[in-house]
Amino acid sequence: MTERAFTFYSLDDGNQQELILAPDYSQQWFDETNRKYNWEEFNAFDNKFWEYTYQLSYPLLEKSVSKELNYQEYFSLLNRGQKIFYCVLMFSDETDNGGVYQFFFNRPEFSFAVLESFRELQLETLARDYAACLDELTNTADSYNKRKERFNNEGKSWEQRWQAFREGYGEMKAAAKIEAYFYDDGFKKELYKTMVDYIERNMSLFVKQ
Repeated sequence: MTERAFTFYSLDDGNQQELILAPDYSQQWFDETNRKYNWEEFNAFDNKFWEYTYQLSYPLLEKSVSKELNYQEYFSLLNRGQKIFYCVLMFSDETDNGGVYQFFFNRPEFSFAVLESFRELQLETLARDYAACLDELTNTADSYNKRKERFNNEGKSWEQRWQAFREGYGEMKAAAKIEAYFYDDGFKKELYKTMVDYIERNMSLFVKQ
């Protein structure tokens, strides 16, 4: 088997409760966000989840990693709540763009931390279906690593590298179960609201008030 070039993350890594990396805090912004959005009038592309993403998570990543930290160091400094939010964002971004398999291919280091996050958020159906995908990935680790090696080989043409990526879709049959509901607005609302409710119950993990 080809040696991994990444380390698997876990919610238990590093910092747990301290707010080491914190965004700028504005009570006015939170008040305006609460007035602007409600879950009865849900828009999958314009809602409180995305507002929190652009205010509480992405700025930390852009500021910290671009200046002094690598991604693993950054993840370790986040507290547990921030790690959960980061994991949900990584899975959602990749899956929205190219499906569950693309997430595993592009972000394998998050594979187990994402499952931990779904379980901690009590997203039971998603956690169960995701675990089945993770089992398939584990059972096909040899072929996954070979595809990853071919894809990263700059000596091959882009068509050859792209084909190495595409071949993996056929090995992750369990992904179809998640993808049957993941893009539905009803599920998006459940996922986003669950994450937002978690943040609002644990606001001290996300901002210094």
